[in-house]
Amino acid sequence: MPAPIDKTGRARHWAPVGQRVALAVVGGYGLSAAAAALLALALSQVLPRSEAVMAMAMGVFLIYLFVLLWAFAEQCLRRLWIVLGGGAAAAQGVVIWLERT
Repeated sequence: MPAPIDKTGRARHWAPVGQRVALAVVGGYGLSAAAAALLALALSQVLPRSEAVMAMAMGVFLIYLFVLLWAFAEQCLRRLWIVLGGGAAAAQGVVIWLERT
């Protein structure tokens, strides 16, 4: 799909690119941090808590890398917003709920 053209005749393709970069960096960080907290909490059931946290501190780099790569491979920005925002909120909500119980 060609980029939209503004009144000067130039393509306006920087806005979606900037949005994708911001989503990849900020949304990817939020999703990977929430997922790491959730997985560390789950892993602490079978390992000592300190080892579970350290394992997920190392594993979060792989999660973040996957999210960054996927953010630039995904064509639909709406799906990117839904998955990154919704996934981070859902994972953080589960962590808060599990810590209260």
